Amino acid sequence: MTPDEQRRANLAQFAITSHLGDRLTAAKRNAELAAGTPDADQRRSEWQQASDRLTRWLKERQLDKDAVAELSDAFLQAMEDGYTLVMHTGGDEEADTHLELRQRAAVTREWLRDQGYRVPDYPKEPGL
Repeated sequence: MTPDEQRRANLAQFAITSHLGDRLTAAKRNAELAAGTPDADQRRSEWQQASDRLTRWLKERQLDKDAVAELSDAFLQAMEDGYTLVMHTGGDEEADTHLELRQRAAVTREWLRDQGYRVPDYPKEPGL
């Protein structure tokens, strides 16, 4: 693996770990808030699922089909948010933020494809 490939792999793996960790935190918070409500069992199940996904990722670097779809959508949304940010503000600092979001999302989506996961192209820029 070349140094550039290793850098990209590290960036993608970090982005995936961060996203799954954020999902676990949100699921835990939702489960705690739902305690004693009719949704409690569902929220606990979602919390367990988020925990299982992160654990499997950390131990085996494996993702299930639903996790890949969620990640793909999340990083696609990050690319869209970056475009929207620059379109509305036009500022240099925001452009840097956009570029960073777009790069992280594109690299992660490309890395997932390289690992054999099915990730659709970015409609605004085929190939990303």
